[in-house]
Amino acid sequence: MKQELFEKLDELEQKINSEDFFSEVNSLKEWGGADVVISNRLTSDIKKWLGDQPLVISLQKTEPRRRAVITEFSKELSWLFYQLRDIFAEEVDYISKYDFYGLLAQAAIDYLEVNQGNAKCNELLNAVIDKARSFVRNEVTR
Repeated sequence: MKQELFEKLDELEQKINSEDFFSEVNSLKEWGGADVVISNRLTSDIKKWLGDQPLVISLQKTEPRRRAVITEFSKELSWLFYQLRDIFAEEVDYISKYDFYGLLAQAAIDYLEVNQGNAKCNELLNAVIDKARSFVRNEVTR
């Protein structure tokens, strides 16, 4: 199963690097789910949502908190999250989804913080794919 996931991630990375996905992003809704929001601007609603962090006691392995990824590449990043949702549908359940999407969002946030003003779409998306590969290596047991 791990090999199949790695192959799908490789295919996705090739699609990103060849820029064959841009025509698919405009019709998409920006991602919102599993305590992650992706947007092109920080709205008052998102600020309020981030400020209202719930107390979480669960089996979650990552820091349980809400994350907002604010980027000019919000549609492209949302597209990637939808692709990864489909690829990992059999691996991510109602608890692990918070770890999975939290890790992906944090990878995007970290990339954007390091590359302030110089972020490139394909590098951002590849940073998230790298985190998905890490998830496969560390979490997927089949």
